[in-house]
Amino acid sequence: MVEGEKREGQQQAEAETREIPPAQENQETPETQETMEELITKHGPESIHRGKVVEGLIIDSNDDGWLVDIGFKCEGFLPKREWTHRILVDDGREPNVGDKVRAEVTRVVYGEESQVFLSRWRLLFGERWDELEKTLKQEETIKVLGLRKVKGGLIVNVHGLEGFIPISHLAEEGRMVNPSKFINQEIEVKLLEKDRRKRRLIFSRRLLLEEEIARKKKEFFENIKVGDVLDGVVTSITSFGAFVDLGPVEGLVHISELSWRKNIKPRDIVKRGSKVKVKVLSIDPEQERISLSMKQTEPDPWEVIGEEVKPGDKIVGRITNTVDFGAFVEVRPGVEGLIHISGISWGHIDHPREILKKGQEIEVQVLDIDTEQKRMSLGYKQLHDPWNTVAERYQPGQDVDVKVVKVVDFGAFVEIEKGVEGLVHISQISRRHINDVSKVLKKGDEIRARILEVDPEEKRIRLSIRALEEEEEEKQRQQEREERQNQANKENKDNPSVKETEEAMVTIGDVLRDQLKA
Repeated sequence: MVEGEKREGQQQAEAETREIPPAQENQETPETQETMEELITKHGPESIHRGKVVEGLIIDSNDDGWLVDIGFKCEGFLPKREWTHRILVDDGREPNVGDKVRAEVTRVVYGEESQVFLSRWRLLFGERWDELEKTLKQEETIKVLGLRKVKGGLIVNVHGLEGFIPISHLAEEGRMVNPSKFINQEIEVKLLEKDRRKRRLIFSRRLLLEEEIARKKKEFFENIKVGDVLDGVVTSITSFGAFVDLGPVEGLVHISELSWRKNIKPRDIVKRGSKVKVKVLSIDPEQERISLSMKQTEPDPWEVIGEEVKPGDKIVGRITNTVDFGAFVEVRPGVEGLIHISGISWGHIDHPREILKKGQEIEVQVLDIDTEQKRMSLGYKQLHDPWNTVAERYQPGQDVDVKVVKVVDFGAFVEIEKGVEGLVHISQISRRHINDVSKVLKKGDEIRARILEVDPEEKRIRLSIRALEEEEEEKQRQQEREERQNQANKENKDNPSVKETEEAMVTIGDVLRDQLKA
């Protein structure tokens, strides 16, 4: 039974130092004596030595390995640990008695228990490594097959040997990738490091990609020019724009170049993975930067709307913003017009948001359009003019409750209804003479007045407070006359002459008052 290598080494040392048995001393002289090593060398195959490749038949096996008939004086021993190795890529199936095997001689032990030790994996490793070396001398790149994912990278099959690709060298254009996607996939790589003694093979996929990308980038910048329209794919979206993959390089579409529309969010315009057309605005080959525009691949909406819309037309738009001086309305994507605060309401307003709200959809009238300056003036109140039907609601002689909205030297403007204002002239404020209107009326006062005139075409209504005062005074005088008449009638029942005199005096007094009034 063959024992471990330690015992075998001891046997070899003992065999080499063992003296010739006494029986032999009596038969042969020292000059004619032969050692076992000499016998093996003399009678065995000429090339049995360490490193020799032999082929034999397995004749026996045990827990430690296999005995192999290699046509030598003694059998070869193939330990189980020498059958295969982790660097070999094969099935590693253990042989059975009767199978033929090829192996490499690793050690020869001489002596009474002479033995030849064999290794299968060392033979295969050497043959495959030599084949790899030959391939690498002929080609700069080599194809490998992904085997399994490990911590830090990917194990690959290269000429039947296991190699390693670090995860950083699997990366694509600076992006990390999952090694699992390369399992059972053929990959073209470049050698990074090899060490036969340490049985180390390290490869890089990234180096080849970088070389290929560098070549494509050079070609790209040599052929591209400002104004070209290209197809691309949106790779990422930021607050300031979107990056578009053009193949060898990525370009930036600034937020201002995404759409003709204003006040947009990039994510409302494009989605990651979307296919888009872009126009080249600027190129910087040294920095490998390219500026792009999406909106310029489409017609300028101001040129289009200039052909479709003219002053007086009614169009529907959306309120995009309200400011102190008016409201902006988007009537087409990328086309905004302004409703001046004076064009929002027929009545007085302090701010546009009193009537219009951001995001509200409204109908407006085009007042003026300048496509060169990209300006459009719009009107809102023109389509909501209460004066068109004011004559149906108000007539002269009608008394209405109004609110003072503005006090001026010559009178006071009052709001009859939203968008309809009238004027109470200073002469119509009171029967008394007035020098300063502000001492009589204040902004915000709610009063009652009588309509004197309605003129829808001129958008004018005249009112009077004085007329109501005069009417009230006339009622009081009439009441006083009636009371005096009743009193006189009662007294005259007893004295008819007095009654006639009083009636005459009342008549004369009424005539005098009428003359003064006239």
